[in-house]
Amino acid sequence: MVDFTKLSALVNENITIEKVDAFQWKMWDATNNKMLTSENWQKDYQKRYPIVTDKGQLEVSQTQLAGMLEAVSHAGKSDIIGCTFHVKSNGQTGKEIRYYINAVKTAPPEDDGNDQW
Repeated sequence: MVDFTKLSALVNENITIEKVDAFQWKMWDATNNKMLTSENWQKDYQKRYPIVTDKGQLEVSQTQLAGMLEAVSHAGKSDIIGCTFHVKSNGQTGKEIRYYINAVKTAPPEDDGNDQW
């Protein structure tokens, strides 16, 4: 079993993506101080994607995952498995904190000449 980690523990670290699992709908219940989950859409729930990295499993938002995929996109293809990302924050605390997951740049994949277009 993979250990769960938080983005806050990964600030100023590099992570390598090993696996991305199917999303779940989640919402923080501030009244009861617990995370609510659902397999189906419900009002105020957001998609959260579990990602297995070399530093443990973490969850990212739909926006964060989209940014990661866009960062490694090349010639209309995007795959984050095996890619390395650097985690940063804006230095704030509480609700003002934001995390940024930036691709560690490497050379684009070789073009094998087998494009379908």
